[in-house]
Amino acid sequence: MKPSTRLLIVLLVSEALLAGIWMWLLSGIKSGSLKPSGTPAEAIATMSSTMGTVMGVVAGIGLVSVFLMRRNGK
Repeated sequence: MKPSTRLLIVLLVSEALLAGIWMWLLSGIKSGSLKPSGTPAEAIATMSSTMGTVMGVVAGIGLVSVFLMRRNGK
């Protein structure tokens, strides 16, 4: 298996884990088991913005790395 393929698999697994954490936090706030310091709507908006940014940055860096590795023949 090529290193670029392994990196792509790691990227997909990390994105799935980040999405799972995001959904777990959202369900915790909506069910009331997690108590935000502000209103639940503000917490969900802030968390969604932050997690979306993190997932986008991880995906962007990972995909650029995969394409660079494939271009270099690895």
